[in-house]
Amino acid sequence: RSRRDEMSPTLIHLTAAAVVGYSTRLSPFSRLVGGSTAISLARGRALMSSAEKAGGTTGQDGHEVKGMLEPTEEELALQKRVMAHQKSAPRLSSEVEARSIVQYSTGYAVISTASKQHEGYPNGGVVGFAPGPNKGMPVFFFSTMSGHTQDLLASPKASLTVTASGFTGASDGRVNLMGQVRQIEGDDNRQAARDAYLAKHPDAFWIDFGDFIPFELQDLVAVRFVGGFARAADVDPAAFLAANPDPILAFSGPVAGHMNADHSDATAAMVRHYIGLDADKAEIASVDSLGMTVKVTVKGGVSKMRLPFPRPAADRKDVKTLIVEMTQASAQG
Repeated sequence: RSRRDEMSPTLIHLTAAAVVGYSTRLSPFSRLVGGSTAISLARGRALMSSAEKAGGTTGQDGHEVKGMLEPTEEELALQKRVMAHQKSAPRLSSEVEARSIVQYSTGYAVISTASKQHEGYPNGGVVGFAPGPNKGMPVFFFSTMSGHTQDLLASPKASLTVTASGFTGASDGRVNLMGQVRQIEGDDNRQAARDAYLAKHPDAFWIDFGDFIPFELQDLVAVRFVGGFARAADVDPAAFLAANPDPILAFSGPVAGHMNADHSDATAAMVRHYIGLDADKAEIASVDSLGMTVKVTVKGGVSKMRLPFPRPAADRKDVKTLIVEMTQASAQG
């Protein structure tokens, strides 16, 4: 069997993502690599094929366009450098990233229950939740009048889809948890769930009303993590429960916001220095202990690229130190 036959679709897409950043606008490869040559999307596909042959990796044809143009040596060399950098760039493990999404989300998610009213159909809706005291498993407070409450009392099987804080589209992270949502028993357990919920939703005074029941997602049977384009994995439930949220992601928003508002030129310089792309614009999407995920714009095409730290960040102060070090190195060329 050929290597092409052995490649999984996920690996094929990961290769594409590493090379072109998996542009959210499906832009021509020229928009990523820049330069004076304008290569069409068809040529970008040819470039991928040439890179696969040169690098010993191959992929499925996918949306292949006929009449493809061969890439220049300069384009192929740049493509290889970008691919090598992105392949070696450290990332959080899928279980840590999935666990972090649940921990640092907005506290709202889509629950799907087995409809009692319409048998055989899922009943979906947006609900509030909080990462609870039991390894971060989501806790809820549902009214007895809620359709979801009636569904869960009849059948506890449910799934919860949580999006990353700041989620705007398919290039952003989300995780689906599948298990059984059951009533929380015991005064101490109910109090712990209440404390966790109010920590996430300070204004949720209504949870003390007599017709609200505390629930918890238990007996986790499946975890599906999607980190964006070409980044998907089935996470072992035991690994998810054993993982701790990345501590740096807790303040990712303020750090990214400050950099994007006041130092976007420094971010673009880091992308140019470390990744090798001359970006028109570079915005930090998230910051974790291993580095930054940056939205890079080149000739109108927007791609997410990984910009790792020289070493793992220990705390918020260390993140600032690392970014300053990288900024200084980038300024020196």
